[in-house]
Amino acid sequence: MVLPIILTGCSPVSEIGGAYFPAWLLCMLAGLLGALASRAILIRAGLDPWIRPRVLAYPSLGVAITLLVHLLFFSK
Repeated sequence: MVLPIILTGCSPVSEIGGAYFPAWLLCMLAGLLGALASRAILIRAGLDPWIRPRVLAYPSLGVAITLLVHLLFFSK
C-alpha cells in the first residue's frame, strides 16, 4: 500500500512550449540523434567499415547515449 504513494514523484516531466513530455522520450530522441551523428562522423573518418556487427553496434550506442543523457539531466 505504501509503495504507490512513494513512487508518485518518480516521473520526471519536462515542459516544452506549454506541453509536458516525459523525460524518457526526450532522452530517447537525444540518443537517436547522437547515434546518427556518431555514424556520420565514423563514416567521414573512414572507421565505419571496421565496426562489426553494425546491427548491434549502432543501437547499443544509441542506448548508451540515451542513458547518459538521462543520468546527466534527470537524475537527482
